[in-house]
Amino acid sequence: MSHYGVPQRRQRFIVIATREGLADAAIEELESRCAVHLSDRGIPRKNGVKSALSDLKRRHGTTPCPDLNGFQSGITSRPTTGLQKHLRTDFTAHTPDSHRFVNHTDDVEAVFSRLLADAPRNRCILGAEREPFGLKKRSVTVLDGDQAAPTVTTIPDDFVHYSEPRVMTVRECARLQTFPDWFEFKGPYTTGGKQRVLQTPRYTQVGNAVPPLFAEMAGLALKEVLANV
Repeated sequence: MSHYGVPQRRQRFIVIATREGLADAAIEELESRCAVHLSDRGIPRKNGVKSALSDLKRRHGTTPCPDLNGFQSGITSRPTTGLQKHLRTDFTAHTPDSHRFVNHTDDVEAVFSRLLADAPRNRCILGAEREPFGLKKRSVTVLDGDQAAPTVTTIPDDFVHYSEPRVMTVRECARLQTFPDWFEFKGPYTTGGKQRVLQTPRYTQVGNAVPPLFAEMAGLALKEVLANV
């Protein structure tokens, strides 16, 4: 997906099936329109994590979470990149949907601070490599602000923010997927136990999605090819 302006190294296997044998033409149309599609929207071809998320940092300010008591949500700064301006609907300071911060304990924040100081970026920390940081979780990845992120998952604590000692918010994961800020996510933020088969929490909704920026390009390419049949 990083080839199509998405700030994420996500891989998707795209199947196009037509009676007329139009699959190659659709892929060629997708490739040919990509640069113009992004340029028309002010989006660079390659985007890193920081270019998607720098206006969502906790240090810009917080306010009580509007849909969950006992939590804080973030307040945006002004957008500074082409991708942020494309995904934003409001360039003033405001609280976007689902930008709720997790309440970490002091001990957990201390672990994340050590990771930010010394851990490798953009790759999963596994096995004995976890021990110096006091990690108990099976796998953790510290994001690199200057590079595209690894694949966004459905588990909130798989990623550590690239510059703050915390995990990602739903809105930040949605930004890495190129969901526009006007898109609202409903339901619980997370779930567990028996509820896993009954609910699809917000992190899962985001992680299982196809990046909308790519989906739009693919849809327009298919539309163009089918119009010429």
